[in-house]
Amino acid sequence: MKKLVAGVLAAVACMMMFSACGKGSTQKEPATADVAKAVVDQLTFRDELMVLDDKQVDVIYRLEEDKIAEKTCYVSGSRATAEEVSVFKVKDTADVQMVKDAIEERIEDQKIAYENYVPEEMVKINGAVTYQQGNYVILVMADDTSSVEDIFKKQF
Repeated sequence: MKKLVAGVLAAVACMMMFSACGKGSTQKEPATADVAKAVVDQLTFRDELMVLDDKQVDVIYRLEEDKIAEKTCYVSGSRATAEEVSVFKVKDTADVQMVKDAIEERIEDQKIAYENYVPEEMVKINGAVTYQQGNYVILVMADDTSSVEDIFKKQF
């Protein structure tokens, strides 16, 4: 009986050690400003990008602000290009879809704005990429978005 109890205790101790190791490997939670800046710094843009203030972001994305933990949006400074890097962090993963829907609306708005204004920008808009990592969602509109997913995931 003592051997059985000792064996069970040893198994429980092993399981606790393995579960503790898993807790140490949780993903980082970087600031959205840091994530966005990493992408902006590593991609090439034709226009200089500027950071929008929260009120400007609220106007173009129309999100439920009480569900957003953080947000950072870079857009074309001259508005002559559709270039954009926007990163959102929601308070609850259940609200990620709300952000994805708002991003889809933003892409549609950009299509309407640029199709007659600067039609060559439609390539960026139609090639927009969106990725999710936990509570974070990113949108990037640029000439070359091939490295965005890798840059984004390395932030975590």
